[in-house]
Amino acid sequence: MLVITNATIPEGVENDTRKVHLVIDGEAIRDILPAESRPPRDGHRIDASDLLVLPGAIDPHVHFDTPGYTHREDFTCGSMSAAAGGVTTVIDMPDTSIPPVTDRASLMAKLKAVGDMAVIDFALWGGMSGNELRSAGWRAHLRAMKLEGVVGIKCYLLSGMRSFEHLLPLELVEVMRRAQELGMVVGLHAEDRDLVTRRTAGIQTTGRQDANAYYEARCEPAEHDGVRQGAAVATETGCSLHVVHVGSARAAQAAIEARRAGADITLETCPHFLAFSHEDLAERGSILKTAPVLKTKDDCAGLWKMLADGGIDFVASDHAPCPPGEKETGSIWTDYNGISGTETLFPYIFSEGYVKGRITLARLVDVTSSAAAKRYGLYPRKGSIAVDTDADLVFVDPERKWNVEGARFGSKGKLTPFDGARFTGRVVRTMCRGIVVYEEGKGVVAQPGFGRFIRRGA
Repeated sequence: MLVITNATIPEGVENDTRKVHLVIDGEAIRDILPAESRPPRDGHRIDASDLLVLPGAIDPHVHFDTPGYTHREDFTCGSMSAAAGGVTTVIDMPDTSIPPVTDRASLMAKLKAVGDMAVIDFALWGGMSGNELRSAGWRAHLRAMKLEGVVGIKCYLLSGMRSFEHLLPLELVEVMRRAQELGMVVGLHAEDRDLVTRRTAGIQTTGRQDANAYYEARCEPAEHDGVRQGAAVATETGCSLHVVHVGSARAAQAAIEARRAGADITLETCPHFLAFSHEDLAERGSILKTAPVLKTKDDCAGLWKMLADGGIDFVASDHAPCPPGEKETGSIWTDYNGISGTETLFPYIFSEGYVKGRITLARLVDVTSSAAAKRYGLYPRKGSIAVDTDADLVFVDPERKWNVEGARFGSKGKLTPFDGARFTGRVVRTMCRGIVVYEEGKGVVAQPGFGRFIRRGA
């Protein structure tokens, strides 16, 4: 038995808290006792005085690259980085594996490859690419992946990967109709391919290689038009749609309006879309190159507002690091898309959201943990502090100030646009299923293989 004494946990709405003793037996929370009561004498104790204890963060959008592009990231290093940032469950994307996870065979190969690597728990997305859709058995493959517990199906309207091609408009309708029949969520990368392709070709003929050229190729209305396409198909088919990594306030608003009209649509955004604009991209270059592209300062403000009021459901890192050489090729067109983000996801939202008063404590829990758990069928086992749920907890010193140091990340990707940023609120301990996996001063203390695959609805 383990007893966490004097823990301050969120309670109710707004910024309300209460002080309790958490009794953990095995992997689960077995009792929540008022702080005024005497905690059990048996077992080990952890004193959480002066700390906030919150549900472990969930990062629902990572690219850990195993098996495949492991020179960029792998499941051990990625999960270690996540644990250091207060994340206790990640959901890995299907498109940056070799082979991509688009059928049962590739899913089983993925699980075999990562089974002894993770230090925290993980779930998986399945995928449906244009390549896979043109095979005869794709409908059966969707069903097989659902039966194996994937949280949903990832698709692209615009893709730069030959191994995971975009879907054409009618193909998206087919996939979402089948997903609706199976009761699966479709996660959509929503950018208008024709618009971006046409713009890119025109700009490249001028010979421009600068970062602003990339912005001009992918700026609005590319994302807005992509979201509208996805929302229209969701409305037509009745499919559950999740729009990934929204960087445009206008695009987010289009999805929100479709939801108000009856469509089943949720949204995520990322810290880099809340913190940076295309002006930062122009100044700092490819360290801020992502897809979708960073938008305007007004978009940053609009996304924060929608995150606070519930229009945007939760946050994700879109963690996708690479070696410096792939970020610095000499041309913005060939520089790799993506940043190292899972270790700064929770700390950024805590510091710049909760501490600065942009969001309440209750909303912090929603956007970093419980809302994603609910959308992907992991709740209440994940994303809550309640009796008989997994003891996934992050311990935060709420007033402590610290500086981000990318060189110290557990990830293989040490490049971060947040390098040197000063945050308030330090993760001092991360616990997954009742076991401490990260401890400040010691680092990650769990062994690779501790993390388990969590099936949707299991």
